[in-house]
Parts: sequence; structure tokens; C-alpha cells
Amino acid sequence: MQLAPERKSGIKYSRTGNRERKNLKARQSRIQLASQEYILTTISHLRKTQGRTNKVKISVLGATGSVGAPVAFYIAVSGLADELLMVGGKRQNVLEHHALDIQTAASLNNVTVKHGSYEDLPGTDVLINVAGAHIPLNLDRRKKLQEQTRFIKEIAQKIRIYCPDAIVLTGVNPIDALNYATYLAGGFDRRQLIGYSINDTIRFQETLAKELQEEAARIDGLVIGEHGGTQVPLFSSVKVGNKSVDMSAGAKQRIRSGMFDMIKKFESLKAGRTAGWTCAVGFAAIVKAIVEDQKVVLPCSVVLDGEYDQNNISMSVPVVLGRNGVNEILEYELTKGERQGLTVTLETLQSDAAVVRDTLLASS
Repeated sequence: MQLAPERKSGIKYSRTGNRERKNLKARQSRIQLASQEYILTTISHLRKTQGRTNKVKISVLGATGSVGAPVAFYIAVSGLADELLMVGGKRQNVLEHHALDIQTAASLNNVTVKHGSYEDLPGTDVLINVAGAHIPLNLDRRKKLQEQTRFIKEIAQKIRIYCPDAIVLTGVNPIDALNYATYLAGGFDRRQLIGYSINDTIRFQETLAKELQEEAARIDGLVIGEHGGTQVPLFSSVKVGNKSVDMSAGAKQRIRSGMFDMIKKFESLKAGRTAGWTCAVGFAAIVKAIVEDQKVVLPCSVVLDGEYDQNNISMSVPVVLGRNGVNEILEYELTKGERQGLTVTLETLQSDAAVVRDTLLASS
């Protein structure tokens, strides 16, 4: 009996081939069904969870950038929004491309992804601003801050017009100064405004895990102060598995060096990117705390009014986040070394805040 030519599948067909083809078709159907179930199971933990009672709209300004696009993607596939609005700059084709792609990626979460402009912001519950001015690299720190402050002023005033009640997350460097600029230029309640500084704490915990040879998920520890070179790691807050840990001076120095080595490595690559994927995880954590009213403690830069004996600056501190933004600012007891570090970081923050005030006054 002559057999039919062998197919690529490796199955030989004869007069009994009908049965085999039916079996193959059934097997393919089972594989397809299993694949669909796997996809649904894989993303099920990202679907809308407890604490969500109302429709949530989240808007991202600067959504075409190396921070904005990953942030928009992660929020969408995490199911943290019912509607995600992406607002970009001049590269509207890139913006639309991202929106179309993310819409498909998040389609199983029933998230509607749109691209638009400031006029589409009304109804926004949480606004993430990662749109900064394009500034020449040869400008000094003060002039860069002046340029960014003028740019942020325009954005803050538009936010005030189109979505004045939104919780506003600022992710433009220098974070602390520009969160403060948003506060002054927009006339917002300070508890609406959150400067993004969690990356410092994520790097701290990652470096701690390497030094202590522990899993990063078991490590607790916060960084306060400037989101920058004078940041203050709180070694007194470090816990492993909810147990406090004492470390030698040498270990602490290795950890500090390790944190900054990560940043130096990024800079040395000259890739034209920043830590967009880390920011995506951190921003999503903040958004989740807000939209689900979690009342969890996260390190964020917030405008201070007497906390830590400071006023008229924004600084990264532990805060309790919920549906209304900043529910509470926690004042940790600091060691002598941490207080000394805080004194140094405050010099930078106060100097930058003064530049912000002077720039806004001159442009009014």
C-alpha cells in the first residue's frame, strides 16, 4: 500500500488518515485552548483588584519618552486603569504607535488606551508627568533648573485648568525641586502632589540584598532626602524578614558605593535612556496604592510644612498613600549619622527651592 508523502508534521497519512487528521485537529484545539487559558492565568494577577469601586482614568504626560512609554505600558497591563490617556510632544506618530501597541497588550484587561492632548485630560484621577524641557547639556545646574521650572510652570497651569483635582505624580529631574515648582505654579493642595523618588529605595534594597546575601523581596529599608547625590539611606530602617539588622561601617560604605555604581554604569553606557523600566514598576506601585486606597508606606518626595522641621521644600520621606494622595507623612527617628546626612541633603534642597521661587517670581 502506497503511503501519501510525509508532511512536515512528521505524520504519515494513509486510508486511515481521516481519523488521524481528526485527532490532530482535536489536539491542536486543546493546545490552543490551553494557550488561551495560560495567557488568562498569567495576567489574572494583573487584573483590577480589591479596592477599585469607581472607573479610573490615568494620564501620562511625556508618554513617548524612555520613562513615559514603559510607565504607560506597565500601568495598562497591570489593570490599574479603566482608561489610559497618553499625551506626547512633537512625535505624534510615535505616540500613536505606542498607544496602539499598548492597547493590544492590555486588551485582556479591558483597559481603553487613548492618545491625545491636554484638552483630553478632564476626568483624570491620577496624572503622571514625565515631560521635561529639552535642555542643552552644557548649561550649569542652576540654569537647567531655571529652564525646567519655566517648563513645569506651563504644565502645572494646564493641569490646573483641565484636571485640578487629580493626584499629580512628578517624574522629571530634579524631582524634588520640580515637585515643589508644580505646587507653587499650580496652586495645588500639597497632598495632591507626589514626587517620584522610589528608585533610590529600590536600588538600596537591591544592594542590601547582595551585601547580606538575601533575597531582595525579604529586605526592607528606605532612602530619604534629595533624589540625587546627597540622598540619605536609612540603615536604621533596614530589616530582613521583619527583623532589624546591624551592619558594620564597611558594609554600609560598600552599599552606598554600590548604589551609585549602578547610576554610573547607566551613564557610562551613553544609551540616551534612563531607568524607564524601574520607574514603570515604581510608578505602578504608587498608582496602585492610590486607586486601591491601600494606605501603604512608600518613600516619595512631598512638600513639607513643619515635618522634619522643614518648610517650603519638597523632600523624599516615608508617606502613607491612599485615594486622596498623601494621607500622612511619617517622621522616623534618625541616628546621629542619618541626621548629619539629612543636614547635607537639606542644603541642596533649600538651594534648589530658592531657585524655583526666584524663577517663578521672575516669570510671573
